[in-house]
Amino acid sequence: MIQPFQITRGPRVRYGRGEAAFVGEEAKALGMKRPMLLTDPDLSAAGVLEPIIEGMKKAGVDFALYDKAEPNPSDESIPLTRAFYESHGCLGIIAVGGGSAIDTAKAMGTLLSNGGKISDYYGVNKPPKRVPLFIAVPTTAGTGSEVTRASIITDTERKVKAGIHSEMLYADLAVVDPALLARLPRPVAAGALMDALTHAIESAGSKYSGPWTEAMCMRAIGLIGQHARRFVADPADPEASGAVSLASTLAGASFTNTGLGIVHALTHPYFMTFGGHHGTINAILLAPVMRFNLPAMREKYAQMAPLLADPSTDPRDPGAAEAAIEGVRALGRDVGIAPSFRAYCGWSDEPLDMMAREAAKSATVQTNPVFAGPAEMKRLYLECAG
Repeated sequence: MIQPFQITRGPRVRYGRGEAAFVGEEAKALGMKRPMLLTDPDLSAAGVLEPIIEGMKKAGVDFALYDKAEPNPSDESIPLTRAFYESHGCLGIIAVGGGSAIDTAKAMGTLLSNGGKISDYYGVNKPPKRVPLFIAVPTTAGTGSEVTRASIITDTERKVKAGIHSEMLYADLAVVDPALLARLPRPVAAGALMDALTHAIESAGSKYSGPWTEAMCMRAIGLIGQHARRFVADPADPEASGAVSLASTLAGASFTNTGLGIVHALTHPYFMTFGGHHGTINAILLAPVMRFNLPAMREKYAQMAPLLADPSTDPRDPGAAEAAIEGVRALGRDVGIAPSFRAYCGWSDEPLDMMAREAAKSATVQTNPVFAGPAEMKRLYLECAG
């Protein structure tokens, strides 16, 4: 019997090559007045905004460009974006970029609508009012932030990643245009798609997973398994970029309903200690965590095996679940993911206990299929250390 489940609303989505050119029309239809076009300096300099800006001009929509969004946005950067928005008389936000730009927009929008400081809203369902009119345009295929209800912020005083989770953060519209991925550097493309794969696999394993979200997860995993290598080799490839863009959005729409697992619990303390790219850190952890979760995930991993390993793999085969884990390991290796922390951003045993304790405090422990406390987190870190 199918168990009861609920699905959150989420934003309207426009998907397809060339759809970025219609952002201006959509902004006008939503009633945006001089929207803030929020992005980061690298994207602005690379010309990625060109089709969006041309479309805005064609639609007669004036805008204020803010191209100083901070990578892995901190609580210190959010008030600066808010001040820009207010001083330029903006009404509406168009965030263009990866998770950092879109998370910045969500956090800034929370302050604009609710006041206070950003730490007032850490946790679940804290903001009483929704963000201003908001369009999200992803330029990586990884975070799925364009369709999620979360914003992840670096708390500089506590030196932790903190999350705001609320339906008040949803964009009004997500415009997913695979053509915007064309200029992604190979390491970013690889790390981002492995982030999307992690979202799909962890969402499928969540205690809140159901038929609706599992369908999205399996579709996302299949698209990544089939197209990831080709995409990293050439992010401009229309078929491959289209597939991983769709996979990222599907995985985001799934995990915003289910939550994630302990890959993300482990990633945040490592990032705060050693740095690196969020998706790449996820990728190093993913196969070891899958093996840790295997006792509770054997059937679902077996279903993933034809999508991640040999397509002829029979999910009923006794070794199918292990084949899926090895398929993840092989995919990471083929797209250039470092084999260990030591080979990536470095490693030291000194902060190990602290990182394990922080990982064990993560809310994602509650949605992981197998319980993990500090001792289990420590073992997983050591397995990935190299």
